[in-house]
Amino acid sequence: MVARHMKRLALIGYGRIAPRHLEVFRALECEIVASCNRSERGRQKATSEGGIPRTYSDVAAMLDKERPDGVICCASADQMANAAGKILPFGIPTLLEKPPGISLAELAVLKAAAAGHKTPVMVGLNRRYYSVLTSAIEDAGGPEAITTVFVDWSEEPEYLLRDRGFSPQQVAQRVYGNSLHGLDLLAFLSGDIAAPSVIGRSFGEPFRWMMSLQGVSQRGVLATFQSTWDSPSRWRLVFCSRKRRYQFAPLESCVVSELEKKETRTIEPDELDKKFKPGFYRQARTFLELINTRQVPPLHGLESAKQSMVLAELLTEACIKNATAQT
Repeated sequence: MVARHMKRLALIGYGRIAPRHLEVFRALECEIVASCNRSERGRQKATSEGGIPRTYSDVAAMLDKERPDGVICCASADQMANAAGKILPFGIPTLLEKPPGISLAELAVLKAAAAGHKTPVMVGLNRRYYSVLTSAIEDAGGPEAITTVFVDWSEEPEYLLRDRGFSPQQVAQRVYGNSLHGLDLLAFLSGDIAAPSVIGRSFGEPFRWMMSLQGVSQRGVLATFQSTWDSPSRWRLVFCSRKRRYQFAPLESCVVSELEKKETRTIEPDELDKKFKPGFYRQARTFLELINTRQVPPLHGLESAKQSMVLAELLTEACIKNATAQT
């Protein structure tokens, strides 16, 4: 059994992703006892939409009074490190949505705080938990059978500026944060990439950027990441073994090409990934086990996000440097 008794959880931030977390944790018989939000609107939504009985405007006040078994932190990317810095001194097991900060410097501070306060921290990298991805890796013969990984990533900054009301600074942070999703898949499947070749270019308009990264991982996997931030296209992941090609486009699906037989087949998501946001149920179950044991598996802790954050910084800095050189 995952849970020894009903877990009492607290939530920080009530944005677009928080309800998905509530859905799976409640399905796992957890009680969401309180929520903390900076805005009055967020606190009202947590009560009216989320059905959370008590709301707070101060993280420390909430944790001090509620003393939950675990914390789910869904703060925005630019506020994640600040919010996490207030949680970690309490020593309460914490699930941080990605990214855990918007720089390697912020990540280093969080790692030191987690170690100093003996706080188990898990990063919400839910795509690692996709049933189609897990099944595809097994079908290929395990991680050691992977020879090549390609990731195509995109976003439409104009949509973020116009329809979502983001500021230019928030869009720049989104470039970093959203690229991290794809870069995490790249690093997760290939392993650490030493000294990658990185190109970042700006084409004269705000955030009309192209980024590319190529390298060979320490396991000998060829890794490629390409991103165009002027395109509303779907994200795509491909990895290969010697005889098979696995394509995820959209990421929640998988088409397998048998190269010798010259035929294709599909890997279907399981029932949990059909019922809930893909990957979230298994991620939540792993977090509940972390609460029970206070042991953070190596592939789930703060350190597990470092490689993708290194790559995200390299790409973002290359684009900013190129844009500055053109002005």
